Amino acid sequence: MRLNQVLDVIDKLLRGCAHPEIEAVERFGTDGAPGGPSPAGLRIRYVNGALAYLWGAIWPQETDLPAPDRLPPPLGNRPDRAAVLVVLLLDAVRPPEFRSWQLVALPDLGPTGQRGKVPRGLRIVGADGTSLLLRATAAGGPDRDPADEPYPAWIVPANLGARLG
Repeated sequence: MRLNQVLDVIDKLLRGCAHPEIEAVERFGTDGAPGGPSPAGLRIRYVNGALAYLWGAIWPQETDLPAPDRLPPPLGNRPDRAAVLVVLLLDAVRPPEFRSWQLVALPDLGPTGQRGKVPRGLRIVGADGTSLLLRATAAGGPDRDPADEPYPAWIVPANLGARLG
């Protein structure tokens, strides 16, 4: 499975999930494989102007993390929030293109005191057995992220898989 195919599946999930915080999902980069000078990925634009990115990467080591049942609050957790949202969507839909997916921590990434312990990526294994790492990064927007969950009533739509066709 190629990076662009992985991004296609995740792009559909993010667009179809109707999360009220997400304003737009956009593609960027031109590399068809992780690790190049123009890594392909997804840019998630939030209603407060913040951005999160999920992009094909190569990293020297990773640590599997359990998937939480809810999103971390936005303040200080924007990359984690994006990675966790994708895992929650994948868990709900279980797309046949993927054999498995796992939240991962990456060494030297994360807030001081939590480096290498917070979800800064996802390991995706395609149905064909190929494995790709998507790294999660973020950029703040003009408005401060809320410290508490701004959309506590939102849940993954029960019919998300059917809506994606």
